[in-house]
Amino acid sequence: MRCFYIFKINREMTILTKETPYNLYKTIEGLYYLDTYDLGASYEVYDDLFLSFDPIYVNKRIYNLFKNNRYYNYIEKKHIIYNKYRGEESILKVYPSHIILKSNIINPTLLLNYLNSDNLFVCDFQNKDYFWLNEFVR
Repeated sequence: MRCFYIFKINREMTILTKETPYNLYKTIEGLYYLDTYDLGASYEVYDDLFLSFDPIYVNKRIYNLFKNNRYYNYIEKKHIIYNKYRGEESILKVYPSHIILKSNIINPTLLLNYLNSDNLFVCDFQNKDYFWLNEFVR
């Protein structure tokens, strides 16, 4: 199971790290593994790096895009794709700070068809994988 964390990076940081995504990944990974007693300092770094998502807007957009797809469900603020023909089981949840997409495949439908912007950065911390979403090879 892959667990993709999707972050909206602010414009300045996107420009600075577009060519060096490894540096951005290591910074975000450091925040991800931060101990709870270090949280105060992490808020400043977080505010410098990320922009917020509007969960209501994002959820509506995803729902409207997929509502007629027979493999799609929206239950308890979770977008679910279950497509046995493609072998896909994916669940996406939107938070103000980030989006989490859990999937059993590397190229989930929700990642490929909706979330596409030049400032979205994707991290899979368990698999040490990271990429700019608009550069994702489909």
